[in-house]
Amino acid sequence: MLGAGNPLVTSLKQPLDLPYSPSDRSRQSMNINRNSIPFFVQPLLAAILAVAAAAQSIVPDGWDPALAGDVVMERLVKVTAPQVRGSHDAEMVLVGDRAYIVAECNDDRSGESAAWPQIYSAMSIVDLKTMAVEMVVPFARGEQVFANETLPVGACFVPRIVQRDAQTLRCFFASESPGKRQSQTWYRDFDIASQKFADTIHRVKLKTAAGLFDMQPQHLHASAVANGFEKRAKDAGLYLFDAFKKFDGKTYVAINNYMAGQLALTTVNDDFDTFEIVGHYHEPQSMQLSESAVNRLPDGSWMAICRHDGGNRNYKFTTSVDGQTWTVAKELPHVSNGTNSKPTFDKFGDTYYLGWQEATRIGGANRSVFNIDVSRDGKTWRRKYRFETPKSFQYPAFHEHDGTIWLCVTQGDSSASRKERIMFGALEKTGQFASQAGLSRKPIAIPAEQPAVMKVGVKLFTDRDYTLIEAPEFLLGRDFLRTSIEGYEVQCKAPGELFVMTLSKPHGANRSDDLKRQGFEKLPTPEFQLFSGDLNRVFAWRKEVNPGDRVKLKKLALMVVGEKTKVERVKPKTEGAAEAAARIKRMEAVADLALVPPTLNTSPLPEYGYDRLDYGMTIGIERTPGGRLWACWVAGGDSPEAYFVLASSDDDGQTWSDPRFVLDSHDPKLPMDRSILVGNLWTDPLGRLWMIFDQSMHMYDGRAGVWAIVCDNPDGDQPQWSQPRRIWHGVTLNKPTVLSDGSWMLPISLDQRPGFGPFKGCFAELEPLRGANVFVSQDQGASWQRRGAARFPNPDWHEHMIVERKDGSLWMLARTAKGIMQTTSTDGGRTWATPSKPPGIAQPNARFHVRRLASGKILLVKHGDRIDTHNGRVQLSAWLSDDEGLSWQGGLVLDERKGISYPDGFQAPDGTIYISYDRNRATDGEILMARFTEADILAKKFVGPKSQPKMLISRPLGLQKKK
Repeated sequence: MLGAGNPLVTSLKQPLDLPYSPSDRSRQSMNINRNSIPFFVQPLLAAILAVAAAAQSIVPDGWDPALAGDVVMERLVKVTAPQVRGSHDAEMVLVGDRAYIVAECNDDRSGESAAWPQIYSAMSIVDLKTMAVEMVVPFARGEQVFANETLPVGACFVPRIVQRDAQTLRCFFASESPGKRQSQTWYRDFDIASQKFADTIHRVKLKTAAGLFDMQPQHLHASAVANGFEKRAKDAGLYLFDAFKKFDGKTYVAINNYMAGQLALTTVNDDFDTFEIVGHYHEPQSMQLSESAVNRLPDGSWMAICRHDGGNRNYKFTTSVDGQTWTVAKELPHVSNGTNSKPTFDKFGDTYYLGWQEATRIGGANRSVFNIDVSRDGKTWRRKYRFETPKSFQYPAFHEHDGTIWLCVTQGDSSASRKERIMFGALEKTGQFASQAGLSRKPIAIPAEQPAVMKVGVKLFTDRDYTLIEAPEFLLGRDFLRTSIEGYEVQCKAPGELFVMTLSKPHGANRSDDLKRQGFEKLPTPEFQLFSGDLNRVFAWRKEVNPGDRVKLKKLALMVVGEKTKVERVKPKTEGAAEAAARIKRMEAVADLALVPPTLNTSPLPEYGYDRLDYGMTIGIERTPGGRLWACWVAGGDSPEAYFVLASSDDDGQTWSDPRFVLDSHDPKLPMDRSILVGNLWTDPLGRLWMIFDQSMHMYDGRAGVWAIVCDNPDGDQPQWSQPRRIWHGVTLNKPTVLSDGSWMLPISLDQRPGFGPFKGCFAELEPLRGANVFVSQDQGASWQRRGAARFPNPDWHEHMIVERKDGSLWMLARTAKGIMQTTSTDGGRTWATPSKPPGIAQPNARFHVRRLASGKILLVKHGDRIDTHNGRVQLSAWLSDDEGLSWQGGLVLDERKGISYPDGFQAPDGTIYISYDRNRATDGEILMARFTEADILAKKFVGPKSQPKMLISRPLGLQKKK
């Protein structure tokens, strides 16, 4: 009747291949003039149009995905136990009228980490008719004793579940302790009838081309290496990730090693205890691929959507004809703004459901938008659901049961991770679109700020996310003043008492002297931890106030109000243009006092002996040509009272001299403190020892200045230092880099903030030069020229370091409020790329150390016993990269204790690496050293004959007198 060449058929085919658009479809349909078509053809035409319309209308006209998401979220119920504070990454099976949901949990704090040994796996059982949680049963915990095995210390992580047979559910979990042992995947069976777990656990097996093994990362890595994988092995992070999916009578599971960037498709045997690798997909290896979801397309080929933790963090897609050989992963246009989180890829009925996390944030919350797109061909996608909530909507799982699609998902309220509970409920009747008639979206409720009442966990400041950790009983329950951390002024309106908390140790933010001047008395209560960070231990101060009294305090002073006391914020006086100009002129004249060279004190004893020192913050360590070690640290406090102390060692760091040299630029005749706060030691290629330091009025006057002195005989009995020479403005914390052309590159930070306090606004003419600058000397340090600068978001003094890569480009890492950020230059440092986060590296807001070693590898010293995690200023660790910083191996923990920070170091001619750092600057004040080799780093333990951790350089004995 209608042949292939008929123009009517041609006109009907075209819309089926186009993305659905109601307006396009209407326009194309209207192009057909029914009056011109013979009546006997019209019924066939109607049928064809109906098929076309059905293909195009996978989502109805006017459908609102966000409204659909809102409706779903309203019916979700919490399924975690009441005592759980952190929960994440749930999976489930549905049997009869019950849902069995497994998740990782902990009862101590929100969030999760494979490094937290308190993480356990638990099952929640939910009645599908009443949506009531019938019971929550923990089934795997570190050190738990079973009839046949005892689990080792470590997290029981990423649980998964499958129905093994009519009577049995099998629950899987990974037991791991990163950096300490190979993780192992286990299973434990649950009897549906008795609602009890077996008293035994069993090791899951991994089958590769090389044989049958315990399911551990090392065996997945060996299989991947045989298939072209080049990155180093990791000892943890191997998970059953994607749900169990059946195709052609076989059950498939996507697995991955999160930390190593390895992904593979596996089949599981009928007894669900052995996973056999079908194929690996890990290309390109330059990306940080992890956590994938797979499915089969209508033509029988495979597709995987993969989380990406590097670059723009958007999802990548890879395909395979046979599941064995996969394409290089790439982005696809229908997922254009994703972020690094778990994806989902399911098929219910004849429709694919693709779930992905969008980078958009609701109320500033991470992972707060999740999309579900639907398709019938796996190529053309339409949005069916959009979940938007400041509670987050992350790591969902979807399963169909008796005509309904159910979901479980991670949500939270207050912590940055939003990993606090598991929610569960129905998504939809399979394939249906619930009526939206008469419905409209409600405004998204951004959580109201907690009342300013002293209780553990309350937010303390308006411009920081710090929360209260502890306080004396008499302060709990009282109102406090939530202001900027930078300070405030209040006036009393009703009499009573005020309490103020300020730092207990010497620091520029310690307001003890201000409190004394304003009539406060320190209470005889022990110091306590106000918020996180070793520095932030405080004492409480008290004062009786009357109406009209004013209190004005700068950073850091938290005010708590007495029961009947009333205070009112005093609005800061607006500074007029003329007043500002006069102040700036006056303070710039004061700042010029920092242009005077400091006096070198080469005979510092007894005034600067250890018994007089009460603070210790490391600056740097260096080796001379003759083998002498020099160490430098800050005394006086991380404050305007700071000055430098140097000591030496002639026995490779076993013992150290008394202070041999001091740089202290304080003078009682000055109108305020003049500080020397940051710098470093460096032995140049000529064998000369450089002492590089900054000098500024107060903490930072908006300009400061980098100075240098040079010692030609650092191995001599009487080292001779040159007179101080000012190189430029700003500060330098790290050593220069010798480039391949012989020039020396010095990192100089001219802070992106134009002065603090009374120096605010000073030196506006320097604004175009502010940033992470690089200076170059081509005459062995006789002169230095500014070459360029990078500007970072939220920098914290930059503290940048530079590595010249093998291709001649420069790689800069810098400290920011969000951790390490990176940028590169391909023109010798004149211009720099837009900064980004280095893939896979997690670091707190703290100093790090990075250097090229003689072997050609790059050394990185950071916090955390994993490259991709940290727990603050603990676990200082060393890592190696042999691919120019794309991946990292090793993880030698130099010091596991709290309060350690600020690594600096060098490599000796024999290859030994030396790193200095400090511990508890204000309470212990220790300057320490670790001595180790590349082999130690890869072995993750000190194995070399000269290797040694925690070697003491100095300890200020004046602290004992203060105590």
